[in-house]
Amino acid sequence: MRPLALLLPVLLHGAPLLAQETDNNTLPGRRATLSGGVEIGIPIGAFADSWGREIAGLSANFTVPMRLLPFSWGFDFGWGSMGGESDVVAVDEEYLTATTGELSVRSNLYSYHGLLRFQPYHGAVSPYFEGMLGLRHFSTRSEITVEGVDQPVQEQRQRSEFAGSTGWAAGVMVAPSRNFFIEGRLERLTTGNVTFVDPGSISIAPDGSVAYQTISAPTRMVNVHLGIGLRF
Repeated sequence: MRPLALLLPVLLHGAPLLAQETDNNTLPGRRATLSGGVEIGIPIGAFADSWGREIAGLSANFTVPMRLLPFSWGFDFGWGSMGGESDVVAVDEEYLTATTGELSVRSNLYSYHGLLRFQPYHGAVSPYFEGMLGLRHFSTRSEITVEGVDQPVQEQRQRSEFAGSTGWAAGVMVAPSRNFFIEGRLERLTTGNVTFVDPGSISIAPDGSVAYQTISAPTRMVNVHLGIGLRF
């Protein structure tokens, strides 16, 4: 979730400036948007066969209208938790009196997509359709935490793999007021063959060593998003 925590303040500060620059040069009623919410990923095809579990997470997107066209460009970010494992392990650090800590191993899926949105109508109910192009990142990290210590005493990336991704999305904004809307969104993403950690296979030894198995498969999925947003 760290990339989302870093990204949202930037978008919140930049959105009003971009909206002000484009407002005088766009079709009437078209405004920049910023939204975020919860997302459920549903594997399909070979990904469903090899993985077969939903991926719960968060997502956010930001758009700016184009000049005199019913299109907007923007960026979509998604984070999903694929699972993990944790256990108590031995800790041997000179500056610590504690001899044990908790080792957590977590697998996450991050999505980074540029988008082109077609939205011909802007009103109380505004449907849209968009194309998406970007990257997806399958990451497994481990960290050891000790009670009474604010930061992890050890961190390690167990496995990390990026893959190109394309897709489309369809959604609708329902706006009870001029600046606020509720958004429902459906995405279908296609990614090529990826090798990622199977969180169900993760095992942790008492000495802190981590073992796991991997899965190699195409990773097509459908994301269902429900969130809220602002128009600038």
